[in-house]
Amino acid sequence: MKIITTDPTPKYLQLKDLLIRHFESEHYIADQKIPSENELMQQFDVSRSTVRQALAELVNEGWIYKKAGSGSFFAGERAQDNGNQPSHLIGVITALPSYIYPQIVQGINDVAYNRHYNIILGTSHAEWEQESSCLDLLLERGIDGLILEPSDTIHHLRESGFFERFAAQSVPIVLINWVLDVPNVSCISLDDVAGGFRATSYLIEAGHRRIACLYPDNSPGLQRYQGYRNALKAHGIAPDANLEKSTTVFNWNQTDYIRKLMKELIDLEDERPTAVFCFNDHAALRTYATIREAGLKVPDDISLMGFDDYEMSALAEVPLTTMAHPKARLGKWAAEILFEQIELGTPDAAVRLSMNPTLIVRDSVKSL
Repeated sequence: MKIITTDPTPKYLQLKDLLIRHFESEHYIADQKIPSENELMQQFDVSRSTVRQALAELVNEGWIYKKAGSGSFFAGERAQDNGNQPSHLIGVITALPSYIYPQIVQGINDVAYNRHYNIILGTSHAEWEQESSCLDLLLERGIDGLILEPSDTIHHLRESGFFERFAAQSVPIVLINWVLDVPNVSCISLDDVAGGFRATSYLIEAGHRRIACLYPDNSPGLQRYQGYRNALKAHGIAPDANLEKSTTVFNWNQTDYIRKLMKELIDLEDERPTAVFCFNDHAALRTYATIREAGLKVPDDISLMGFDDYEMSALAEVPLTTMAHPKARLGKWAAEILFEQIELGTPDAAVRLSMNPTLIVRDSVKSL
């Protein structure tokens, strides 16, 4: 058995078919270890990339499975059981259809495409009813894995038994932009506390002392607020409850409500903040509009700090200083974690990854 170089069929597909015939001719039994990548490269005179593509195909089709640090193994009867064949589908549920999420989904899709998988995409709009409906649909479709940014009502997920239902079907889950202590569920997020600390520290280093913070009361929002508080403490600045504006995620997603919060800060007049740290750029741009409507200027009267590096932030009349969110990279890493767990067939080893946001200095912060 050998690869035919004149055959137009891609080498990895030829190798996949040769390996299936090899399993049959050598009478492989369930859980028998197959040759290593190096052995297959030498035996069939192909590159490591070709071997890995062929093995990925065999994993996707249920012929073999992998064990971290041990190699690949023949699946035995499972290879003939159509009920255990993968669907080649993964579910992705994001909070919003726009903002930073297209880049995150692109990062996921780049990995899925290379694995010959398709994505079923859902959006919860940070509402439990829509999130629940998306989860039900994905379970019915028989997805092989799930990437999820939870809604603000995370307790619904816990109480509904969805984590247990996915685990019962051996469907691994990776949460993005959240850190949640759930057994067997992996998480990849920003270090939001560190990001909030760096953003606030930058404002303090620019001479600001009356710094407001606008944030939703979900997990990322509370962590960025904690970073804000940590920075005030580190620089000896007493917190002022009048400068801290929090609300529910439902209200946060309403444009008029964010403007209401900013107007309350402007109405403090002589006690108003000289700078505002917003949970994200989406809110910062609405805050910017409210400042202008009040006849004030950014950054001459009030400085603004955002978070996430939304693409429109650099195009504002006063380009927004913000914290960079590694959107595509986060999506890519989430997908790689998910596919590793799909291939292992044992989604009981949770992974926790935290990514550091970086400061992007533009024109919306004035030095005092």
